[in-house]
Amino acid sequence: MHTKFTRKRLKKFLSYYKPHRRIFAMDMSFAALSAISVLLFPLLSGKITGLVMEGWGETVRRLVWCILLLAGLTVLRMVSNMIYAYFGHAMGAKMEETMRDELFAHYEKLSFHFHAKHDVGQLMTVLSNDLSGMTELFHHGPEDLLMTVIKFGGAFVILMAIDWRLTVLLFALLPVLAVISVINDRRMERALLRSKADRAHMNSHLEDVLSGIRTVKAFGAEREEAGRFHVYNHRYTDSQCRFYKIEAIFYEVMGSFPQILTMLTICAGGLMIGLGKMEIPVLVTFLLYVGTLAEPIQTMLNFMRLFEEGKSGFIRYMEMMEVTPLVNEPENPVTLPEARGEICFEDVSFHYPDAEENVLEHLTFSVASGESVAFAGASGIGKTTVSMLAARFYDVTGGKITLDGADLRQLSNRTLRENIGLVQQEVTIFNGTVRDNIRFGRPGASDEEIRQAAVQAGIDGYIRTLPQGYDTIVGTKGITLSGGQRQRISIARLFLKNPKILILDEATSALDYESELLVQRSLEKLMQGRTTIIIAHRLSTIRNVDRIYLLGGKSIVESGSHAQLMAQNGEYARLCEISGITQ
Repeated sequence: MHTKFTRKRLKKFLSYYKPHRRIFAMDMSFAALSAISVLLFPLLSGKITGLVMEGWGETVRRLVWCILLLAGLTVLRMVSNMIYAYFGHAMGAKMEETMRDELFAHYEKLSFHFHAKHDVGQLMTVLSNDLSGMTELFHHGPEDLLMTVIKFGGAFVILMAIDWRLTVLLFALLPVLAVISVINDRRMERALLRSKADRAHMNSHLEDVLSGIRTVKAFGAEREEAGRFHVYNHRYTDSQCRFYKIEAIFYEVMGSFPQILTMLTICAGGLMIGLGKMEIPVLVTFLLYVGTLAEPIQTMLNFMRLFEEGKSGFIRYMEMMEVTPLVNEPENPVTLPEARGEICFEDVSFHYPDAEENVLEHLTFSVASGESVAFAGASGIGKTTVSMLAARFYDVTGGKITLDGADLRQLSNRTLRENIGLVQQEVTIFNGTVRDNIRFGRPGASDEEIRQAAVQAGIDGYIRTLPQGYDTIVGTKGITLSGGQRQRISIARLFLKNPKILILDEATSALDYESELLVQRSLEKLMQGRTTIIIAHRLSTIRNVDRIYLLGGKSIVESGSHAQLMAQNGEYARLCEISGITQ
């Protein structure tokens, strides 16, 4: 992954301003007004000083007007600051919101392979922590640059008009300022990227432990996990401290520049007054303008801090956004008015993205509409891979898979997923109500439809015993439910979804005997009239399917009904014998 703020990434960064052009223009206009009011303040102050030194005769009226103008400038600056502060922050927050939405949608498009390689905690860190500084950068970045240019440029022009010799002396120090800034910019960028990476690792470990807290407690591993967390936490703290050290030295050196400029002005100006080459009101005006340079320097320091924080976050954001999904939507998808549910694998070969060796080779089979087939074989032989390919979680590397004659790669993902229902060994239950978890199968379903789905899945009776019934909160990952209850809620989702094709991936292998019987009855109801592909772990659960495929050597080695395969007395019959199945 690239860790640089490239031209392409800069273009992407600037594109987020496009929907907010009007607010941005207003924000910059009031920022410019604020900067101009700051520039005019020393001129009027110097004028007042000169008027006071002239005496109180005819100058009183002019003095009053100057004071009124100063008051007006103060009000103008205050109002401008309030307007650009509010609207600028609102604009930045909306832009950050857009980025979070884009990244979340991108996460959903990325393949299982990507999610298997990246910890959830790290992905969450990019979405939340790393983007948290973008509001300030989007708002203050252009604003701070504009105000700094106006203040520095305006002050330079005015100071040159007052005394060009003293101005050249002071501004000769700016190249030194620029060199220090460039050197520290690189050091701060590296330190911030390291800090963000360490924070992501810490959050990832935290997410792992909290999501598996049952296992941690069951093994009495609290002390060990606390120790591991301390290591990640300490590493993150160390990287933060390295950044703070660089930041402290840089800001102190840069922050001393206004004092150095003031000291030089007093010394040089005092000498020039002594030589009769400068008057006191002119020196006062000059000093006031030198004083105004302190603010843009501080503004630039603030901008550099925001820029480094935001840039490092944006780089990590773009690293994720630049990951290409392995499964893409077709440009002109084929439509299926009403799917029949016929699936065909035609000479299919497949290997995972980070591997060269095929998992499956020249796999050919078909499942007719309403037919049930099962895949059996040793662990790791490729059974689950078949289910992943049938649902198009991966694209084949050879051959093709069709649904009702249409290549899966020519169907939109929505069309495909609407017609496929998946029941897996590990069920995902969200932290919400039972009702919402079932409604996940069809978001627009009514409460009565949800209840009917629960009845069909055999879970309605249990739900009614819960304190709030269907409105009971089930906890993170359904922690308050048993494995069988979670599985039946997932089956209720599919009754609600009503897909043409079912893929059952070892759906009952992790359940106890009683729960397995209950879930198996629910599955048998669900399978009626639907094309079903079963990934078998227990051979006892697939004896009644229409056809069984035994995988071996990256393809199908035996096929037929249970009775036919037992009569062949081959590898399937041997596996059944090992499992205690004799007929």
